[in-house]
Amino acid sequence: MASIPFTLAALATSAVPDLEVLGVSSDEQGEAFRSAVITNGTAEFLVRVPRTELAEVRQSAELLGLAALSEGSRAVLPFEVPETLGMTRAGDTRAVVTTYIGGDQFEVDHLQEDSLLLQPIAEMLAAIHGLPLSIAQQGGLPVRSAQDLRLQATRVIDRAEATRLLPQTVLDRWKHVVETSELWDFAPAMVHGSLDADHLRISSEQITGVVGWSELSVGDPATDMAWLMNAGSEVLDGVLARYAKLHNSSSLPHVRARAALYAELEIARWLFHGIDTHDETIVNDAVGMLDRLVDSIGVFGERLGPAQHQTPLSEDEVSALLDETPEVNDVLSDTAAYEALDEDRMFGMDTDFIEPLQEQPASESEPPADSDEQLTEPIDEDDLPESSGSTPR
Repeated sequence: MASIPFTLAALATSAVPDLEVLGVSSDEQGEAFRSAVITNGTAEFLVRVPRTELAEVRQSAELLGLAALSEGSRAVLPFEVPETLGMTRAGDTRAVVTTYIGGDQFEVDHLQEDSLLLQPIAEMLAAIHGLPLSIAQQGGLPVRSAQDLRLQATRVIDRAEATRLLPQTVLDRWKHVVETSELWDFAPAMVHGSLDADHLRISSEQITGVVGWSELSVGDPATDMAWLMNAGSEVLDGVLARYAKLHNSSSLPHVRARAALYAELEIARWLFHGIDTHDETIVNDAVGMLDRLVDSIGVFGERLGPAQHQTPLSEDEVSALLDETPEVNDVLSDTAAYEALDEDRMFGMDTDFIEPLQEQPASESEPPADSDEQLTEPIDEDDLPESSGSTPR
C-alpha cells in the first residue's frame, strides 16, 4: 500500500493539473481527515480527504464558505484565508486542495488579561463582523435573524430539559437569558461561526491566518466570542473592550451574556451526543459538568442577567469547566444541499488505496486512527498519476 502522504500528493496533482510537487509531509488534523502538506518549491498547499461522513459534510460547507469570500472581501481581512484550488475523486469521497495557511497555534487557556494577543483577536473579530452581509446572501450561506438565534437557543434548552438530566438551577438561568428580550436586541453580522484557538494561526503575537470556515454565515457576533470563556472572564472582557473601539456593537454586557450562554450550551450538546450515540460514559461526563456548573452558579449565574452585568466573573472553576467541554460539530441542515457536489467538479481516478468513508464513530473520545509519520521527502514524478483535475468554478 502506498504511504498516505505520497497518495495525497498524487491526488493533488490530479486536482490541480499544473501543480508540480517537489516535496510532501504528513499533516495531523485529527481523525476526521487524512491530510498532507505539499510544496512546489515556492509555496505550500494542503490536501485533505475526509474519513467520515460528518467530515465530508463539514468540508462541503467549508468549500461553500470559502467560495463566498470574494477577492475583495479577503482584501479587507488582516489575515490569510485558505483558497480552494481544485478537487478530485478519492474512492467514494473527494480530495480537496487549498492553499496552506502556516503559523503557530496556541492554547486558549494560556491567554491572560494582559496578553499581547488580545488586541489582534479583537481586530480579527471586528474585521470578520464588519464584512458585508451580501457575502452570505449572494453566496447561499445561512442568514439568521436575532429572533432565529433566540429560538435556536430555546430549542436546545427545551431538549435539555426533556432529558430530565438538567439541574433546575441551570435550566432556570438559561430560560432567564432567552426570555430577557433586551439581550436579543442586536443587529446580526457576518460571523465565522466556529471560532476557537485551533482555527487561528499566529506569528510574532499577531494573527496571520484563520481556517475552518464551515460555519460562515449571518448570525450573532457573540458566537465568535464564546470560546474566550475558556480563558476566563478577564480575557473575554479585555477582548470586548478592545473590540468596542473597532466595531459598532450592541451593549457589550449583553454580548458577553450571550457568549456565556453559547459556551454553556455546548455542555448540553455534549449531553445530546452521548444520548444519541447511547454512550453512557459521555452522558455521565456531561451530567457531571452540569452539576459542577450548579456549584458555580452564585457569581456566574448573576452575570448572565442584565441587572448584574457590570460585575466581572472571577471564578476559575467555571473557566476550567468550560475548558473541558468537548466540541461537538453538528451536521447543519443549512449546508446539506451542498453535500452532493456537482459531478462535473469530480473527476474519475482509480483510488482503491483510499479508505472508504466511515460513519461517525459512536464516541468522539475514541483514539484517532494511526497517523503517518512520513517526513518531507522528494517525490519521483514517475509515481504520480496523469493529471485529470480542474480548478473549481
